[in-house]
Order: sequence, then structure tokens, then C-alpha cells
Amino acid sequence: MATGPQKKRKELREKRLAAEAAAKGSDRRQNMVKIIGAAVLVAIIAIVVAIVVSSSGSDEPAKSSGEVDAMLEGIPQDGLVLGEPDAKVTLVEFGDLQCPSCKQASETIIPDVISGPVKNGNANLEFQNWAILGEDSVTAAKASLAASLQGRYWQFIENFYADQGFENSGYVTDDFLKEIAEKSGVPDIDTWEQDRNDPKWDKQLLDTDDQATGLGLTGTPSFAIRNADGNLEVVSANSAEELIKAINQAQ
Repeated sequence: MATGPQKKRKELREKRLAAEAAAKGSDRRQNMVKIIGAAVLVAIIAIVVAIVVSSSGSDEPAKSSGEVDAMLEGIPQDGLVLGEPDAKVTLVEFGDLQCPSCKQASETIIPDVISGPVKNGNANLEFQNWAILGEDSVTAAKASLAASLQGRYWQFIENFYADQGFENSGYVTDDFLKEIAEKSGVPDIDTWEQDRNDPKWDKQLLDTDDQATGLGLTGTPSFAIRNADGNLEVVSANSAEELIKAINQAQ
């Protein structure tokens, strides 16, 4: 039979073991919470990275201003139009300078169209600013239109896409736009600064929006071919090959 002190030691031992077991259970629960929390954090980071990557355009390296100049060298520009003025076909792109899909098109589709039918005189290319992603898109569009007055519209567009940031993140600042204008070779920056604030662009952008929605377009980039009557026919194309085929069929 256990004595009183033995019973006391046994009770204390049982309490200590129970306390240790409870502490271990608490530690396991805390560790599980930490593991779950870490897994959730990793998942959130992965989602954010995926969104940033998908919004930043293609994996292709961005064109340098020198590459932009080389691509456009020797091709005449008149306002919004790149190419020979008497070309039989005009391919019209409706794009938003903040649009990551438009950036991707500028890297993977437009260069082949320019080096092919535009450069050989079979077609010209017109870019219509369809500023639908926010106020930064409007600001960027006006800056590009001001560059068109000095014959550097397409340089501005391509250089903007090369340096495009995350949409509506506030990167479209005066300093950013001035840097793009300088990289694009706009001759008179002071005049460009004045021109980009001209209220006439508001109506032009509104007219472009009316035209795009009237054609039933739902997003950027979208393409259409202007026929001999001046009317636009929407082209469903996701590659340079498809666009060039549509141009050839319209000859």
C-alpha cells in the first residue's frame, strides 16, 4: 500500500505529465497554425506574382529605343498613320497604351506587319488610342497624339510599350512621359508639353471610343481594315500571319 508521501508524488507526477502533454498539444497546434499560415502566404505570393507577370505583357525582352528606330526607319508617317499614303489597304489598330495585351502585340505581332506589308508599301498602319483602362490611359494617349504633330507618333507608342508599367499604378507621370518623348526623338519637347494639354484631344478620344463601340469591339487590341469607301471591317486575328492574310485579301 502506498504511503501518503508516495501518493502525493504520484499525483504530482501525473499532473506534471498531463501538463507536459497539454503543452506538447499546444505546440503542435501552434506549429500547425504556422505551417498553414506559411502555406497561405506562399499561395498569396504566387497569385500576386502571376497577376504581375500576366499584366506585364509577354516574356519577350522589351525593345530598346534604338530597336524601335531601326524598325521604323525609312517608313513615312502622317499623323496617326505609318506607311505609304497611297497604300491600298489601311490596317487600323484600336489600342490602349496601358494595355498589357497591346504591349504583347507590339512585341510579337506588329513588327512583322511593319517589316512586311507596311514596309513594302502594300498597306499602312493606323493606331487609334482607345483609352479605356483609366485616366492614365487618357493622359498617355494625349501625350502620344502630341508626338504625332512632330512626326514621332509611332516611336512614342513603341517606346511607351517597351517601358509600360502596371496599369493604373500611377507610373504615367509627367516625368515618365517626358522621358518617353525624349527617347522617341520628339524634336521640340516644350511644344510637345503644350500640345499634349490641348483640349482638342478630348473630342478625338471620344470619337475613337464611339467608333470602336460602334464596331462592336469589346477590348484592346482590336483590328479592322479600312476599305476603299472609308468604312471599317473588323478583323478577328491573333497573329501577324492572320493580319497579313487579311491585308492580302483586301488588296
